[in-house]
Amino acid sequence: MLRSKKPLTRGFTLIELLVVIAIIAVLIALLLPAVQQAREAARRTQCKNNLKQLGLSLMNYESTTGVFPYEKCTTGVNQNWIQMVLPYMDQAPLYNQFNFNLSWADPSQWTLTATNLPMLVCPSAPSKGSRTNPAGITGLLSPDGVNVPNPQGFGICDYMALSGVRFSLYYQGNLGPAPSYGCPPAAVLSIPDDNRWACAMHSTLATKIRDITDGTSNTMMICETAGRPGLFRGPNRILVQGLTSANFAPKDGWGWADTGNSGAIDGATADGTIINSANKPSPKGQGLLPTCTAAVCPPGATEFFAAVNDSEMYSWHTGGNQVLFADGSVHFINQNISLQTLGALLTRQGGDIPGDY
Repeated sequence: MLRSKKPLTRGFTLIELLVVIAIIAVLIALLLPAVQQAREAARRTQCKNNLKQLGLSLMNYESTTGVFPYEKCTTGVNQNWIQMVLPYMDQAPLYNQFNFNLSWADPSQWTLTATNLPMLVCPSAPSKGSRTNPAGITGLLSPDGVNVPNPQGFGICDYMALSGVRFSLYYQGNLGPAPSYGCPPAAVLSIPDDNRWACAMHSTLATKIRDITDGTSNTMMICETAGRPGLFRGPNRILVQGLTSANFAPKDGWGWADTGNSGAIDGATADGTIINSANKPSPKGQGLLPTCTAAVCPPGATEFFAAVNDSEMYSWHTGGNQVLFADGSVHFINQNISLQTLGALLTRQGGDIPGDY
């Protein structure tokens, strides 16, 4: 009796299987960058929204009080710009618990200053656990001289109030000291005998909108200075390890409640190891530009993006920094912006006209 033959089932050969695996690998390799770009685009959008919400809080504060908040206030009370606008950030209960007669870093304030506020965190920046906790550094003093940093670590903040642009940035930009080379005139320095020109807010003067004579849409207010309290240097965003009480930085920006949570743009070397500074005008009281020599402003300190997050512009977004302007708008500032344009956008009374950015 003949048996019926079952049809043979043909399987994959080894070569065919390898080809399929290779095709899948190629597709994954093509899709992965797109997925990562989509995620970063979402994070960048969230960061922009954070700045917009901060801008709305600042505008509501100005609408109520008639002035923008000080960057910080250390005479009689201890507040910074963020603390001042907490009620306008839907954080009135947190604001009401602060004792402004004490330092923000006082142990009695630890529970408050350890609070993380989502509006102040850029999702592209490292997590809190990936940053430096000041409490881990023996003998460390806070900017207010308090030597008991919060063991929980302070609530992080990736945004900084811009207090101005220093003369050293122009000097190291090889533009020379003269106003005709793009440097604002001495007459509009932040205060007499200062070494910077003010941005939208000020550390010692109340700012009304009418004081921003360059126009609110042409004046920067808040920028990204992400990664604090950790110290990151260079465009590769290297976290500096082995910090001690002698070299810990950034001293400004331990947390969002830090009264030093602001900074003037100075310029730095590309690796972030040297930050510019500038002397006061000399002789003083004669309406002169600040004194800046090679000894004060080291050669090569010409970078103003992604060099160091110690009171300088620094972000985890590729190609630039997101900045809140005094009119409440947020713009992505390309890292290739010219020094003249950046300076024009930083100053509020420079009388300058910014170029494209």
